[in-house]
Amino acid sequence: SFAVPIKGDAATKVDIDPLVMQSYKSLMCFLTSWLVVLLGQQVTFTWWGVVSGLFWVPGGAFNIFAIRNAGLAISQGIVASSIVMVSFIWGNIIFKEPAKSQVMAYLSVWLIMGGLYGMSYYSTSDWVDNTDHHHDHEATSSDHDYDFEEDEQDAFLNDGSTSSASYENEPSPSNPLANSLEISPASPGREKQATPGSGAIVVCGKTFQRRNLGLISALLCGTWGGSCLVPMHYSKGDTGGLGYVISFGTGALLVTIWMWIFRFLYMIAKLKSIREGYAVLPPFHFKVMWLPGATAGTLWSLGNVGSIVAVQQLGQGVGYPASQAALLVAGLWGIFYYREVTRPTTIIKWFMSAFVTIFGILLLGYESSSTGGPGR
Repeated sequence: SFAVPIKGDAATKVDIDPLVMQSYKSLMCFLTSWLVVLLGQQVTFTWWGVVSGLFWVPGGAFNIFAIRNAGLAISQGIVASSIVMVSFIWGNIIFKEPAKSQVMAYLSVWLIMGGLYGMSYYSTSDWVDNTDHHHDHEATSSDHDYDFEEDEQDAFLNDGSTSSASYENEPSPSNPLANSLEISPASPGREKQATPGSGAIVVCGKTFQRRNLGLISALLCGTWGGSCLVPMHYSKGDTGGLGYVISFGTGALLVTIWMWIFRFLYMIAKLKSIREGYAVLPPFHFKVMWLPGATAGTLWSLGNVGSIVAVQQLGQGVGYPASQAALLVAGLWGIFYYREVTRPTTIIKWFMSAFVTIFGILLLGYESSSTGGPGR
């Protein structure tokens, strides 16, 4: 459920920057990591936690962009299926983690990925059908005073919000960020209700659909961020399992700070001015975002502790793929709360895909050896 505040009204109202939202998550990940002390865990630290942060923080920012521009259920489906494949490659091929049957292990992975793909597909098929119908209507209608390309370029529409409040910060010739990066929303056209990913982003003179960029970001999150617990395999002594949580939280916070420094230096170099470089950094919107940001970060951090223990006990190839069952919760939010899917037959197909996913996870767990992963 950590993704729900990312897609919520508060984040939409301020059009939250992905790195800002990730900063809230990283801070809460660091603060809540110390709760393991209450469980009797001694304070330990390994620099491998910083390496984990190098994987997780950029991946988390990609994930936030994907959720806000491609939709909750579809983006998490792509992220989860990518993580399953990446984790299985690390565990089964690179770390040579044993299994009762390699054939059944591979079969279970394919079942998981197939189920995740089905959940992703059926959580967005209504949106695709509605979009195609809307596009056909726009292309054939003679009542409109703008063409389809202009309609495609409605600016900065996010997750069901209208475009009426989307242009307060529209780049102008006096905006140094717009002049330096040449990033701007496309022509606003008229107000209309938006679906996830509607509108376009102009980057360096080229137009990209927000939804397509969101899907690419989800894939990058899964393929890059899916390795965030791999460094724990190399941690020594009592720094694995719960002993790794504080190292992970500390590494996440350090990497987040480094990313802000890099972004600031990049803008200084781009704009040739320290003052302007600072001025174009995105605001944190603390009064609006402190609660959604803290909620998202806390929920993710608690789930991450479970993932760390699962990887320690079951190995990278089984533990982390099993944790991707979290997609079930994200999909339920997308279907029943955000109404991303409304057709009963499509919802039934989504649940059938979810059943395949759960069966694959159970089969993969059964086929795993009892020798466990790092720290056993």
